[in-house]
Amino acid sequence: MVGLGDIEAFFALKERYKKWRKPEPVVTNTVQRFIRLFEEHGVARAQIPRFFGHNLTIHQVEDEAELLKMLTGDLLESAAALFNVQLEWLEGASDELYELNHFYKRPKLFGDWLDSLLLSTDGNSVDGFLLTTQYKADEYDALILMRQRIGELSGKPIYRYHFCEQWVYGYWKCRADIAACVAQAWKQNCYVSGRHLKPNVFSKIIALKHIPDSELEQTAITAERFYAEDLTTNPESYVSGLLDGQIGIDSAIYRWLEYHEQGLMDSGFGDHRQAFRDFVRVNSKT
Repeated sequence: MVGLGDIEAFFALKERYKKWRKPEPVVTNTVQRFIRLFEEHGVARAQIPRFFGHNLTIHQVEDEAELLKMLTGDLLESAAALFNVQLEWLEGASDELYELNHFYKRPKLFGDWLDSLLLSTDGNSVDGFLLTTQYKADEYDALILMRQRIGELSGKPIYRYHFCEQWVYGYWKCRADIAACVAQAWKQNCYVSGRHLKPNVFSKIIALKHIPDSELEQTAITAERFYAEDLTTNPESYVSGLLDGQIGIDSAIYRWLEYHEQGLMDSGFGDHRQAFRDFVRVNSKT
């Protein structure tokens, strides 16, 4: 026979399970956000003074009360700029860490933006990822994420991240823009590699509320790889998975050729214009 105590125990266990499945957000203060910013970029708490400077000491970063005394507006601005996050997040006024750079229907601006970024890198390397997930017709399922090396600790590189547009990967206009962005990056030796992420990891990254490629944030970019540069050289790879059937395929190919004429599809792997033209002719006969 089930007693009252058993019923209460069942509901208590059920409530704990619900909280485990969907934990309540942790409310943090400015000091905790500051420490989190560094730790989840790969900088241990005691390494912050050596990496960041600004007259911080190990004693101060290990003691929240002492660190709080040091967190002036200027210091917070410097930390936000170092990792390219929003100052408002550090101040607790926004849930989003990152601003989104917009290049939809204007991929040439991506090349202009990348040129400016490279001028400010002091020789540090820039590369990135084309992140995709399970294709969905009505949701963003692709992101270009560029990363800029800003230092090294214990032999491991430390990066800042740049979020470059959210895309619907199966939509032909997005596919053409993505290919043009990838081509311009490769042309500048900023190698963009493809990663197909699990939906839960992708959704965390694209929400702009989590630091990418962080074990602590459960956003590690260790996933199925694909060759993003194939979008610039191989018509079959370029149109794979497009929506809207033949109309979508034809429209994507014509947009690729249009961008090629504008000089946006040269990824440094030769001229593939004829392959894309031939692809149109072959498919028009079938």
